[in-house]
Amino acid sequence: MRVLFLTDSLSDLDGVGRYAVRLLRALEEERPGLEVRVLLSRKHRPTSADVPAHWKVEVALPPDYFFYMSRLKFWASLQIAQLRIARAAADCDLVHAIKDYPHNLAALLGAQRAGKPCIATGHGTYTVQPLVDARHAVRASEAYARFDAMIAVSRFTAERVRELLPRGHALLSRLHVVPNAVDASRYAAIPEPQARPWHGQRFTLSIGELKERKGHHLALEAWCAVARHHPELHHYVVGRGAGDDYERSLHAIVERAGLSERVTFLGNVSEPEKIDLLQRAELFLHVPVTARDGGFEGFGIVYLEASAAGIPCIGTLGCGAEDAIVDGETGYLVAQDAPSVAQALERILSDAALRTRLGEGGRAHAARSSWRANARVVLQLYDEALARRKGRP
Repeated sequence: MRVLFLTDSLSDLDGVGRYAVRLLRALEEERPGLEVRVLLSRKHRPTSADVPAHWKVEVALPPDYFFYMSRLKFWASLQIAQLRIARAAADCDLVHAIKDYPHNLAALLGAQRAGKPCIATGHGTYTVQPLVDARHAVRASEAYARFDAMIAVSRFTAERVRELLPRGHALLSRLHVVPNAVDASRYAAIPEPQARPWHGQRFTLSIGELKERKGHHLALEAWCAVARHHPELHHYVVGRGAGDDYERSLHAIVERAGLSERVTFLGNVSEPEKIDLLQRAELFLHVPVTARDGGFEGFGIVYLEASAAGIPCIGTLGCGAEDAIVDGETGYLVAQDAPSVAQALERILSDAALRTRLGEGGRAHAARSSWRANARVVLQLYDEALARRKGRP
């Protein structure tokens, strides 16, 4: 079986990239002989060291802002992309669009030109946003109806899609929840010891791009309120910033609280550094919010990574964190407001026995997760799509 994958990332620096790399490797392990071909979008991030040399990877897709292009540029980009996809799909059995709309629309059109089935993965915001956008809603709904299957990475994402599709829509019977996974052993292994600023400190950790839906403002407001009771506590924030007003507002929160010396914005870090941070942190604080533009966290692979490293997680209700955290067992799910986050923070920081219990619960939860199990379900969807095309029941 030869599969053409479309994604904007094969990087360790973002969730979609880690999803793509881990899933594709697991698919190869589960189905020996499966051949991987990847089309990347422009402006993709650095490729993970875990990407095998034998994968055929080509930069051939429009950039991330495809959704927001002017109408003329959008249609031109769509036509070029679908032709490139059709050519690449000609000698493949199936197309899998890991990148959301409108890249998955281009994938569908290219797959149809090549006469191949097309499956899409729905990650969250960019799965739902097209269905409520005045410009894209009709086209997105029509495209979703023609996918052979859509994989939602969380129940939360699937429910948002179901709420927006009309009764009887073709996708409703072909929408499958296949939760994100983690290679737990990767985050339990001890990295090579190298001196880092956080070594020897008591600290909490947040990871995610510095944008509104990641909820860094909420995390920092709560952390600053609690930090006065824990004068030895530091906080590290990992994630790329855009140098915009939102990033400046995060620094302002810390400066107003007089805690700039105890909060460090690290930007992006290497995968070994991230693992080291996760293993040493008191807890993982990632509290997404529903952004003003409707954006939300679709799952949050990093919750499972934190659990695999043995630290408690604090996440928020009303997003995909509900699928990644087992409330009271691996951490806490709280409302999207600073007092609720602060209360959970104080509770965990003040109780070493609770931290241990939640950390052990997290390890057990992560150990039950597997990319190989994820891949088996995905392969079944591939097989069913191919069988339908061949007229087999």
